[in-house]
Amino acid sequence: MNKDVIYIEPEQDITDILANIKASKNKIIALVPPKKAGVLRSAVNFKLIAKTARQNEKTVVLITNDEALRRLANSVAMPTSKSLSSKPQLPDDDDAVEFGDEIDEADDGAGAEDEEEPEEESAEDDAEEEAPAEEDPKASKKIPVATAVKVAKKAPVKKPVEDDVIEGEPEPEPEEEKKPQTKNEKKIAKMKGAKIPNFAKYRKFIIAGAIALVVIVLFSIWATAIAPAAKISVKVHTTSQNFTEKVNFVNDESKSNPKEGILFLEEQTVEKSAEGDFTATGKVDKGTKASGTITINRAKGDTVNCDETDSNLSIPKNTTVTIGGKAFVVVDGGSANAPDSKIEVIGRGSKQVCRLKENISSGALKVIAKEVGEDYNVAAGKEIKLSITTDKKYTVTSTAMTGGSSKIVTVVSKEDVETASSNLDMPSQGEIREELANQFGADYIFLGNIKQSEAAITTSPALNEEVGENITPKIVKKITYSMYAVKREPVKTYIESIVSAELKNKDDTQIIYDTGIDKAFFEAFQNSDNENTAKLKTTVKTGPRVTDEEVRKKCLGAKVGECKSRLTSMNGVSKADPDTSYFFVMSIPEDTNKVEVVIELEDDK
Repeated sequence: MNKDVIYIEPEQDITDILANIKASKNKIIALVPPKKAGVLRSAVNFKLIAKTARQNEKTVVLITNDEALRRLANSVAMPTSKSLSSKPQLPDDDDAVEFGDEIDEADDGAGAEDEEEPEEESAEDDAEEEAPAEEDPKASKKIPVATAVKVAKKAPVKKPVEDDVIEGEPEPEPEEEKKPQTKNEKKIAKMKGAKIPNFAKYRKFIIAGAIALVVIVLFSIWATAIAPAAKISVKVHTTSQNFTEKVNFVNDESKSNPKEGILFLEEQTVEKSAEGDFTATGKVDKGTKASGTITINRAKGDTVNCDETDSNLSIPKNTTVTIGGKAFVVVDGGSANAPDSKIEVIGRGSKQVCRLKENISSGALKVIAKEVGEDYNVAAGKEIKLSITTDKKYTVTSTAMTGGSSKIVTVVSKEDVETASSNLDMPSQGEIREELANQFGADYIFLGNIKQSEAAITTSPALNEEVGENITPKIVKKITYSMYAVKREPVKTYIESIVSAELKNKDDTQIIYDTGIDKAFFEAFQNSDNENTAKLKTTVKTGPRVTDEEVRKKCLGAKVGECKSRLTSMNGVSKADPDTSYFFVMSIPEDTNKVEVVIELEDDK
């Protein structure tokens, strides 16, 4: 039978091959590829060739010795042959006969069949496209090219249909199966001849394919909708300037005004205590004090000054009296006064003299020893001296001083308390500052040093008290610490108000990038009734206006390179580095929530 031979050139593509198949005038086409035919290394291209041949009612035979190409041809039921002179066959069909004989037998009646039943054949072709697995009564007249069958000489063969090539399909009976009597008989005949595929052996492949499909779909969703994100880092030139301003503090928050530098001053306190045992070493004489009486006498005839006041002699309370070299104290005062009636005036002028006309006595005055002890038991008649100074003549007599005794006991002394207090472990200044800072919180700036109250010390037994036997004295020391602070936010507001006013007067295109609030501190803090002031110091950074909003406006939806170019053209931007989340993300997302902007400050050198 006549056939067309199509030689495939290396530079041809699949469209050229399909066009040559369509343009061929013969029903049989021999397709001869070169040694390196890249266009035929695709299973998709083989399917396109098979489909085009079927649609144009032609049979394509692949002429090649390449096993890879033969397997691809076998996948679409395309006959193959090792040369143009050998007869074609399907590589995987053990029962297939040579293709040339089938064509010759089928071709004898082809012309007549074409003329007698053209409409019927068209209907058969349509049925094959819609239900390739279903047998038509007239389908037995068409013999698949690659199937080993014996047919009547007049049986028409219009084209080889790859769907009809079924492995192990039984040969149809000569005359009885060609024309089933009823529709049911046709279905029964097909069911008997069909081989049920074993889908169990493909189960793993089906499951793996389904999982792969799900993974691909999920990855596509993730890669296009979830994964795209970007981080844009921008470096901006800034200028650092020192900030020093005097601020005032108030204790009433309602009177504060941050923009004017009037800040609310807050105070936190914490009380710390420590306690311990100590040993008492003080010794005290707990005996009794001696006591008695003294009498002050002024004798008759003693001269006195004629001045009335000079004639009086009073002994105040607590006047010290020395009796036998021991000190005593007058418990209740007394006097030995000389009224005018008891004074005698003798002579006139410069020779006038005043004398006592009778004896005068103060009466018994009680005295008590200054210290305890038996040494203060003084017998009567011992020398007596008053601590008062007077030119009046008088004599002092006393009774015996009695009742003095000694009893030495152990007491808590001042030295004991001082030593015990110094041995107590109190928290360090760093620990106190940390605790006070925690009370304030991180949003505060501290002022001055930590203040601490006078230590309140109590002992048991108390100071100078006797310590009984088997008693261990105890000491407790308490100190109250306090510290002042102000909130950072009002301080930041004050810095911004001052610097913004300066920038507005100089260059309105500049903005504040860093108020220096994190490094701000106070010095020269004055806290008194008359003045509450300090100096606020920090370093402020200013530069050209480059904000997050401007960066996003230039880059959202743009390519990475375009974004970088736009940013570096901005005034003040020294470097821009847009970075996407994954290598396949080539553009900045349009969703502002998926774009992070980081503005880094670079000081001018």
